[in-house]
Amino acid sequence: MTRRGFTLIETLVGVAIAAIVARTTVLATASLAASLRVGASTRTLAQTMRERRARAMAEGEPLDVVFDAPTSRWIVRTLDGSIRRAEPLPDPVRFVSLPARAAVRFTATGTADNATIVLGTSRATGRIIVNQRGRVRLG
Repeated sequence: MTRRGFTLIETLVGVAIAAIVARTTVLATASLAASLRVGASTRTLAQTMRERRARAMAEGEPLDVVFDAPTSRWIVRTLDGSIRRAEPLPDPVRFVSLPARAAVRFTATGTADNATIVLGTSRATGRIIVNQRGRVRLG
């Protein structure tokens, strides 16, 4: 007697394996998306900080990059408080760690306070390091 098709147990095992593979793929994709979003946000903020340093030197006046952790925003402002630029971090990226003042000041000579800014999600983090010379790099 020739048997055709699959038994119920074989079908259930196949469906279970497919579900496990699908779940693993979804989790990997979510992790990859979080990593890409954190990486892009970190690079964008670092580039903005480099541009603000150059602008402070060109104008001969200090500029502050202020980090607002509760609203997940960063703001560029002058010493008199006028805002030059303000942007939110994309959801779900947040500030994980900030310098004590929650700001970095770039002076007219391009120097800055040492600072480390960490952005992240529950799955990935990115680090921006500013040294005393005002050099901004990814860490």
